[in-house]
Amino acid sequence: MKTKLYSLFIVLALIAVVHPILAQPTLGIAPAGNQTVLFWPTTFTNYVLQSTTNLASPNWGLVTDAVPVTVKNAVTITVSNALPARFFRLYNTNPPAGLALIPAGAFTMGDNLDGENDATPTVSVTVSAFYMDTNLVSYSQWQPVYNWAASHGYGFDNAGAGKAANHPVHDGGVGLTR
Repeated sequence: MKTKLYSLFIVLALIAVVHPILAQPTLGIAPAGNQTVLFWPTTFTNYVLQSTTNLASPNWGLVTDAVPVTVKNAVTITVSNALPARFFRLYNTNPPAGLALIPAGAFTMGDNLDGENDATPTVSVTVSAFYMDTNLVSYSQWQPVYNWAASHGYGFDNAGAGKAANHPVHDGGVGLTR
C-alpha cells in the first residue's frame, strides 16, 4: 500500500510539472456590507462559480444567487452573506486536452489486510475533483521529477527505468523516503 501512495505522489507531482496550465484563476473576494463581491479575470473562460458551506465534506453547487458583470477586464458578482460560512471556487467546465476529470469523493486509505506488524489503519479520506493525464508517464517525463526529488532530499530504492524516452516508466518511486 505504501508503494501505491508513493507512486500517487510522484504522478501528482508530475502532473503539476507537466501541466502548469491547470493553475486555478485568482478569485478575489471583498466584503460589502451584507454582501460579498467576488471577481476574477475575464480571460478565464469555461469556468463556473460554485460554492459550498462545508469544506470538511464539500458538496459544491452552482452559485445561482448572482449575476456576473464585466468591470475593467474582470468578471464581478455580488452574493448574499446570509449563510454563516460560504466557500467559493471557479470550476473549469472544459478540461484541457489529454486530461480526464477525477471527480471529488471519498475513498479508504490504509492497509490492514496483510497481517504484517507495520499495517496502516484505514481511514476515510475525501478529495476534491482534479484532472489526471490520460497517458502513462514516459521515462523522459519521469526523469526531471526524479532528479528534482533526489536533489531535494528524497531517496529511492529504484530510480525508475524505461525501454526508451517515450516508453512508460516502470519501477519509479518505489521505496521513496525522506
